[in-house]
Amino acid sequence: ASPVAAPTGQGTKPNIIIMQPDDLQFFDAWTPPPNNPNEIDLKKSFPPSGLPNIESLRLNGLQMMQAYTASPVCGTSRYSTITGKYPSRAASSRAAADKLPHSITIPTTKLVDKGGINDCSNENVAAQFQSNGYSTAMLGKWHLSRINKDTYTYAGAVETVKACGFSKVGGLYIENLAASAGEFNNYSDGSFSHNMEWITYEAVEFINAEAQADKPFFMYFNPTVPHGSNDVGDALKNFSCRDTADGILDFDPVIPGMTEKYGSCEEYRQSIYDRSNSEEDYGPLWLDDSVGALLTALRDNGILENTIFLFQMDHGMETKSALYENGVRIPQFIHYPAEIIAGTKFDAPVSTIDIGATMMDFAGIVPSYELDGKSWKDAVGDASQELYWKNYRCLFFELENDRAVRCGCQKYLSIYQLSTAVSTTFRRGNQKLLSNDLQNLFDLCGADSSDYVTDPTTNMEGALLNLVSSDQEEATKLSDRLQCHLTRTEYSSIPDFSTCELATSSPTSAPTSAPVASPTSCSDTVNIFQVTRPNGLTISKDCRWVAKKTWRCNLAGVTENCPKTCNNCPSPPTSAPTPASCSDTAGLFQMTSPSGKKVTKGCLWVAKKSTWRCKYTGVMEECAKTCNNCN
Repeated sequence: ASPVAAPTGQGTKPNIIIMQPDDLQFFDAWTPPPNNPNEIDLKKSFPPSGLPNIESLRLNGLQMMQAYTASPVCGTSRYSTITGKYPSRAASSRAAADKLPHSITIPTTKLVDKGGINDCSNENVAAQFQSNGYSTAMLGKWHLSRINKDTYTYAGAVETVKACGFSKVGGLYIENLAASAGEFNNYSDGSFSHNMEWITYEAVEFINAEAQADKPFFMYFNPTVPHGSNDVGDALKNFSCRDTADGILDFDPVIPGMTEKYGSCEEYRQSIYDRSNSEEDYGPLWLDDSVGALLTALRDNGILENTIFLFQMDHGMETKSALYENGVRIPQFIHYPAEIIAGTKFDAPVSTIDIGATMMDFAGIVPSYELDGKSWKDAVGDASQELYWKNYRCLFFELENDRAVRCGCQKYLSIYQLSTAVSTTFRRGNQKLLSNDLQNLFDLCGADSSDYVTDPTTNMEGALLNLVSSDQEEATKLSDRLQCHLTRTEYSSIPDFSTCELATSSPTSAPTSAPVASPTSCSDTVNIFQVTRPNGLTISKDCRWVAKKTWRCNLAGVTENCPKTCNNCPSPPTSAPTPASCSDTAGLFQMTSPSGKKVTKGCLWVAKKSTWRCKYTGVMEECAKTCNNCN
């Protein structure tokens, strides 16, 4: 990155922008999860002119390769982003609860102070930044306050949002736009629609003012585009950039990097048509131009280098409102030239709950409340920590009464009731040909890999891919983690923020004691080492990865680094004769399952599920090493 002289007052604390468009598509270039089985050949391509400004954030910053939202609808996702907590923590959802697990919906998930939980006045990221000397702003769609549509005024709504930690609120859409004339109400009366020029103009004005005041800022920027409650094409054609939720402007917003080079808003909007192949391109192009305007403002004020610009979707679109990967996986890019090298990637699961902890970490702020999220600030660029996040971190997902957890490659989905009236996840499963039993276990990496499957034709949650019956050990392990989460978020109990991960400490945590091994002791290396797959590909792993699937001991480079995990410890000195070596049969052989079925397999197949396949007749003798049957 080229050096930019930051204003003296902003040199120590970064500015922060979190941008969260509404219902944006997960484009193929951003490495989405595999397509749903019912639309396996779906293509999600950029508009013909591309999205150069959003791509600039991705390519010149950090791309999270496995980012998630904690909940796959607009309001609940926003709650997790702005608080760093799971939606089940919301004071509003706890107060409305009447069953376990309690329901997580947009109407029940708001920023309110209730029952000793102060989500609005203190327990959110904006309030924390504001109390630590930052100017704070919210622009665009809010969706996090209870508003009486009959007594609504724009000015009153602004004050409601300001009370939740914002010094400026502008371009405000307090809720979704009404979808039709029959739904028009006092805060969406049909006199305005999407207006990216208005929202962006307000944001640029805020950036300019804070840069001139030499004060760090936090901005939560939430475009309404391309949410379908109002058609984007209709907004561009039938409304003016002067038509706003706060009345009619008496000027066309002139925005460097967006509208400035055009003679009028009408000419600018015509350029969106000119750059599009179809109506689906309108929203993404309008968004991309807005990103360009924000980057221009930061650059013109000399603060681009010292600004963290985080861009993400609010949730997936192909399976919106459901806990499948195409509902909870999102693209997430972080541009921060002062500290993040262009082209950086972090290939481990992260969540919207991590944003608050991470942004406060960058700013040197110690939060005054407990968060569910963790900061990834020091994990990016640290191979050991990245491996820990990838294999041992557990993320949870919530919607309605359904819950899911992902730990490493495994994902466990619990559907509360197999009813389309009760569970949107169940309904989406029917529609998309996905597994939707009461309990579902998925291997998101495939049996012979530790890498998340991204091939668009290989969905790992298909109707026939539920592993609950065939891998009961893994299902029990993740079910236990999910129960841990349900217990700590139970609505009638005191909030518990203890961890529910597979491992209780990160690789950087010091052990309670450091015993020195005797010459005859056997231990695994704590370092990362090279492992060679059967296809010849070399990867970097550690013994914790090996221990998850003991058949990995058969891979080249493993047993010498993980002798304890792989039962390859040397025998202690003895006067007795050296016992014969213990090994598995290299070839295939016939075995008989407990049900009497005869199959021809090898020890590598047995090792993948050794706890029960070793019980097949004929296996213990042939796979002595794998089944711990050495003499």
